[in-house]
Amino acid sequence: MTRKQSLTRKQSLIRRSLAGLSAALLATAWAVGISIPASAAPTKALEIVSVTNTENSNLGLLVQGQQFAVEVRVVTKSGKPTTVKNATRITVTASGPGILVGEGENGTNATIEANGSSARFSELTYSPFDNDVVLTVSVTSGDELSQGDITVDFALTAVRGMPNQDGALDLDDPNCGAGNGVPTSVEPTCGHFLTTGAEGPAVMSVGSCEGLGSNNTTPCRTAGGITALVVTLTATIAEDPHSTMILACDKDLCGQTGVPHLPVFFTLENTGPLNDEAAPACQRKGVLDDGLKACVDYVSSMRSDGDLFLHVLFNLDARFHG
Repeated sequence: MTRKQSLTRKQSLIRRSLAGLSAALLATAWAVGISIPASAAPTKALEIVSVTNTENSNLGLLVQGQQFAVEVRVVTKSGKPTTVKNATRITVTASGPGILVGEGENGTNATIEANGSSARFSELTYSPFDNDVVLTVSVTSGDELSQGDITVDFALTAVRGMPNQDGALDLDDPNCGAGNGVPTSVEPTCGHFLTTGAEGPAVMSVGSCEGLGSNNTTPCRTAGGITALVVTLTATIAEDPHSTMILACDKDLCGQTGVPHLPVFFTLENTGPLNDEAAPACQRKGVLDDGLKACVDYVSSMRSDGDLFLHVLFNLDARFHG
C-alpha cells in the first residue's frame, strides 16, 4: 500500500468514526429523554423604512454613483416598532452586478445603540445602474434580528426642471453623448422633453429596460450587443396643448436609412410595465389626434449623422422605449 493510499484510508476511517460517534450521541440522548431544541427564530426583525437619494433629493429616485441613505428600524414579528437590548452592529449589502460602496466613516455598517430602535446608513453609492436591486440589512453582532430587504431601481441619469411662468419647459438628458444631446453606443437612448403646459417640476430619467416587461422580460430594442434604455418622465402637464418627447437612438442600435416606423412602446403609468401599448403614427405633423394619449410624429422625426430622433407627442406622464 502506498503512503497516499494509506493516508486516504485513514481519512476515510476518521470520517466514518465521526459519523458513528454523532449517531451514537443522538441515540443516547433520545434513550434518556434529553431534549435537543432547534435553534429558535429571532422574535424581532430589521425593517428598511426608506431609501432616499441624499445627493439630489429633489429627483425622488436613485441614480448610479449618487449618494443615498437607508433608514432602518427594529420591529416585532407583527411589524410593531420595538428596541434592542444591546448595542447591535448591522450591515447593508446589495444584489446585482453593481457594487455597493459606503463612502462614510462607517462604510456599509451602522450601529443600533443599546435600547435603541433605529439606525441610518449614509453616504452609500451603487454603480452601475440596474433594476430590481435588492438591498439587505442584517446583524453582524449584538441582538439576534431577522434580516430585512427592499427592492429598488437605480437610473443611469436623471434631471429635474422647472417650467417658466408660462408653463414652458425644455429638459434634456445632461449625460447623453457627454452633454451634447447625441446618443452613443454606451448611452444608446436618451430623451429631450418639450412642453408648454407644465404645472410644476418635471423629472426625466434614463435607465435599464431589464425586467420591466410585463412578463419580467427585456422588451427594448437590441442590435449588435446594444440594448436600448428606457426614458421615464414624471411631471404634471396639461392635456392641451400636448407635450413632446424626442427619443434619440444611436445609429448602431437604430440603423437603416431614412426614418423607419420603429414602434415606440409606452405606458401611462411611469412605474408600470413597458410593453403594454405601442404608440400609433400621428395622422398629421405636430398633431396629437383626438382620443389618443400618445402618437409618433414620423414626419417631424429625423436623422442626424446616422442617429435617429423620433418625436413622440403625448399628454400624460409616461415611460417610453423603442
